[in-house]
Amino acid sequence: MGTYVLKRIMTIIPIFLIATLLTFGMINLSPVDPAEAYFTAAHIQATDEMLEQKRHEFGLDQPLLIQYVNALIKICQFDFGISYVTNKPVWEEITSRMPATIQLTIGSLLIAILVSIPIGFLAGMKKNTGIDHFSRFLSFIGASIPSFWLGYLFIFFFSVKLDLFPVEGTGTWKHLILPSLTLAFPLIALYTRLLRASVLENLQESYVLFARTRGIHEKVIMGKHVLRIAISPMITGLGMNLGNLMTGAIIVEAVFSWPGFGRYFIDAIFNRDVPVIQGYVLLAAGLFLISNLIVDLIQMYIDPRISRKGRQYQ
Repeated sequence: MGTYVLKRIMTIIPIFLIATLLTFGMINLSPVDPAEAYFTAAHIQATDEMLEQKRHEFGLDQPLLIQYVNALIKICQFDFGISYVTNKPVWEEITSRMPATIQLTIGSLLIAILVSIPIGFLAGMKKNTGIDHFSRFLSFIGASIPSFWLGYLFIFFFSVKLDLFPVEGTGTWKHLILPSLTLAFPLIALYTRLLRASVLENLQESYVLFARTRGIHEKVIMGKHVLRIAISPMITGLGMNLGNLMTGAIIVEAVFSWPGFGRYFIDAIFNRDVPVIQGYVLLAAGLFLISNLIVDLIQMYIDPRISRKGRQYQ
């Protein structure tokens, strides 16, 4: 099993190298001149001599291969360059905004998990009952409503009309409720449907029949065996969504003026802040790879069949 885990970790390296290569290639193929973008962000009317000097400073007059190797070395040192707008290191800017995004991510995931697990599990156990119809309705609504519109609805009802929660910003737990709910709602729709379908599938498996034949209590079968195996697709979905949430739910952060990494990325796009854009893309790729690796390891622990499959590759 240890060898299998090591192999899974080693597969991250070439994938991340490909991500860095694609990011570097797209930036160089872009019509945006980094030197020109730098002076534009600084509101400076640059001359040709100033542009040439800045290109030399950025190393843009060197061959592409040397530029890529130098960029890769800096990335390994968590050096994504200097922001054109703030003149501060991009990594410093990222780490200063990450706590707000992590806080929002944890809040939305907790809400999604606490709501979707009981609803999805009961919907699968009691097919075509009231709870099942409710889960379908909830999934349909969650998958249909755009996040920005849902966020404005929450603001209108809970902030403007009822005056229960703040409209924007951070500071207290009340500031976290509405943006977390907005992010969690589509996740609830997805996880509920995944868990319901997985429960229905596992109820047809032979291990459930054997457990009932042995006289094991139904609650033990459902809670200890069915739920543990059926939750695997939901964990997979969690791994796919975790990277997206960690790199910033851009629309939700913009709606609620949440000072996270997503808003920082939006500002970088408008200002053509190339180092920030590059740092965001690479950070997103790294977080997606790490979150999926963590999910794979969790699934190996939850589902023994995956662990046995992993041993076959040792």
